[in-house]
Amino acid sequence: MTHDGEMSRRPELDWLRVVAIAILHIFHVGMVFNTWDFYFKNPDPLLVLEMPMRFLHQVRMPLLMVISGTATAIALERRSVAHFTGDRIKRLLLPLVFGMFVVVPPQIYIERVTCGGFTGSYMDFYRSVFELRSYPAGNLGWHHLWFVAYLFLYCMAALPLFVGLTSVRGKRLLGWLDRAWSRGWVAALFVPLAIEKIVMAGAPEVHNLTHDPDTFMFYAMLFLIGHMLGRSRTVWDHLVVRRWRYLAALCVMLAVMLPPNEYPYPFEQLGTTIMIWLVVLNALAWSRWYFRRPAVRVPSWLDHAQKLSYPFYIVHQTVILIFGWLWLGVAMGPWPRFGVVLVSSFIVTWALCELISRSASLRPLFGMGPRRVVPPALARLA
Repeated sequence: MTHDGEMSRRPELDWLRVVAIAILHIFHVGMVFNTWDFYFKNPDPLLVLEMPMRFLHQVRMPLLMVISGTATAIALERRSVAHFTGDRIKRLLLPLVFGMFVVVPPQIYIERVTCGGFTGSYMDFYRSVFELRSYPAGNLGWHHLWFVAYLFLYCMAALPLFVGLTSVRGKRLLGWLDRAWSRGWVAALFVPLAIEKIVMAGAPEVHNLTHDPDTFMFYAMLFLIGHMLGRSRTVWDHLVVRRWRYLAALCVMLAVMLPPNEYPYPFEQLGTTIMIWLVVLNALAWSRWYFRRPAVRVPSWLDHAQKLSYPFYIVHQTVILIFGWLWLGVAMGPWPRFGVVLVSSFIVTWALCELISRSASLRPLFGMGPRRVVPPALARLA
């Protein structure tokens, strides 16, 4: 998820990241208005949101993890494994720790208050965070930052692999994968993903690492696949050439899997995994095709937006919960409230990210590198 300039040569991935984070914001606003378990609920649920949200729940984070895995491959083109390790500690572990002590506690406070488990002020509540008792028994947790925690662990666990891929055998393996994927075998990567989902069927999705084997293994595989795709020199052109076939296959799977039904085991797990992987392939293929066309110019705002997407991810859910909680006290219908929570939380989150990006002291706490200052002489020439 980090983006310290390493993605500037891949605008299609920058674009996908920005779109995925925007969809994530909409999704978490929708969680206040559907019937699923969440911190608090709008008294009048919007049931129409549930089918599209079910689809988004299945595909949004897998796409982000594949992009994050690809980003590690691009990052390692420019730096040593030792430099990469230090960079991931700064850009993943530091924001995670800061987020657990500063960004996430307001979410837990709102949950405790709305559920009747706490009646004091926020400062009275905040002292309990430093008791260092894990949520839900205590008030220290990573909540939506689970993705950052898992990504950091994947990066650290994969360090021997990253070293091994620079060896003669590693380069031979990458060459073999290039040849296989250019022949279409990239489409078959749903097979190991489906096997994992079938084997782990019924395991809870709790994001607490120790009792989350399904999520941990599934996203580890997506991270590894994304990394190997990022190492490839041929798979991207293959995706562009086959994009219409992948789109047709996705349309078939959407027609099968999106209607509100549930197929018997293991067909539900198999069909869902195929659909997820086809969404990933289509996103990569069509964004690559679009930005590689000669007539297309990369939007001037894209680089800035992708740099803000990481701090946006870190703060967005806290802002949504604060504004959703406040707007519940204003009498209005469910759709007007959905709109006002969506717009107000987005504007405030974006404004906070702009402030963060301009603060030398805050940037590292949100995974951003030092600001690049353009010398006055170069600025005049620009």
